[in-house]
Amino acid sequence: MRLTLRFPSFGLVFTSVFIFQLAAAGSAVHGQTSPSRSWSVFAGTGKTDAPIAVRPSDPKAVALQNVYGIEVTADGIFFSTVDDHSIWKSDHDGTTIRRIAGTGEKGLSGDGGPAIEATFNAPHEIRADRDGNLFVADTRNHCIRRIDAASGVIETLAGDGVEGFRGDGQTADKARFSQPHSIVLDGDGGLLVADTTNHRLRRIDLETRIVTTVSGDGQRKLPEEGKMASDVSVFGPRSLAIDDQAIWLVLREGNSVWRIDRQSGRIRRVAGTGKQGHSGDGGDPLSATFRGPKGIAVDSAGNLLVVDTENQAMRYVDLGSNVIETMKIPFKMKRPHGTAVLSREGNEDVYFISDSENHRVLAGR
Repeated sequence: MRLTLRFPSFGLVFTSVFIFQLAAAGSAVHGQTSPSRSWSVFAGTGKTDAPIAVRPSDPKAVALQNVYGIEVTADGIFFSTVDDHSIWKSDHDGTTIRRIAGTGEKGLSGDGGPAIEATFNAPHEIRADRDGNLFVADTRNHCIRRIDAASGVIETLAGDGVEGFRGDGQTADKARFSQPHSIVLDGDGGLLVADTTNHRLRRIDLETRIVTTVSGDGQRKLPEEGKMASDVSVFGPRSLAIDDQAIWLVLREGNSVWRIDRQSGRIRRVAGTGKQGHSGDGGDPLSATFRGPKGIAVDSAGNLLVVDTENQAMRYVDLGSNVIETMKIPFKMKRPHGTAVLSREGNEDVYFISDSENHRVLAGR
């Protein structure tokens, strides 16, 4: 199958980046090019025994147990927590937070009822569409859930809770996945899924709910440069981001970052040699090394934030200058995972990173 994705519609909320004025990747909304930021704790106490925010609470006074995914929308910031199987919502300024989905217990239940009464099993990433509906990669349940913005009702969109690989060409309820970690709306009526341990990138048509594989053949190999994404292997796809020109794909086991051109469907490596390490700062991203990268986001200048998880770091890939750096974050992180960008007209981007096993979210302003 050929990967044919058209440009997203205007008004789309891009993965992990909300911007009031859309711009093509590589052209800055704010003229911003520097990754330098002043970092602080945005949410979480750093402990797991703090209060749970069933009601609106101070984000720095509640427990965020192994916080993972981050999604920024027009009206808030969403977080997923792996250890207590929950979804949270904060305002942009970090003055209030509350749990909006999950009971805190592990399970697969609640479809057809309020999301706050549902159970998940290690939800990793969350995404929101333009209407505020939430999509959840319910990773250890091997399925994708959807929370309706108007009613708050949850449903299982894809997968049956059993780990496996099946269902291409069929409706999503017949499909099976293996630890899907990341999801992203493609702006063309579909949801892309990083089907991680199936080593595939898959797509759910949100109207027909038909599932297809758009890249990967199940083999644990790196893609071949310049080939159609439909014709290559993808080794451990762990995180996705999107803009109007490209799909950005992090391969954790492949220790590299790849770009799928949305017009041609061809895939190319943009950072990482594929080998493990922590090298290359100040030079060509293609010559750099990562150790188990996971999260990715695109800032308003069209540059990449890549969470270099097992190096306890975040890397910044300046695509215009073709240089990679390790960002200077004055906190000792422990296995960070997710990242996102809040971009507002007239303000510098705010960068977020989930300092997962320190149970907190850091913000760089």
